Amino acid sequence: MTQEMNIINNSIGNGNFEYVKEKRSRDLLVNAWQAISLTEMWDFVKQPIDSFVWTSDPRTEIITKKMSELGFNEHSSTSFGWTMRTMQYIAQHGEEKFKADILSIHQ
Repeated sequence: MTQEMNIINNSIGNGNFEYVKEKRSRDLLVNAWQAISLTEMWDFVKQPIDSFVWTSDPRTEIITKKMSELGFNEHSSTSFGWTMRTMQYIAQHGEEKFKADILSIHQ
């Protein structure tokens, strides 16, 4: 693993999302985190992207294929969009910020 990937992984966390209480949401996030990590697409996800759902960028297809290979292919357009925007937020701001936001909502 490169030094750059180590730095990225430190900010994006471990991919467990144990603090996300709702199981389905947690499963979506874990699957996407793993798919993006395995395809090394964090730099892509971090970019400003108008729509993950309606994009013709082949990198999105690479991620969705990996999600399916990892056992999850039940996304609706809405769930895919939410999941990828969440991954984008984590890529841009870090998992600690995402975790703090989630925990502050559920207090």
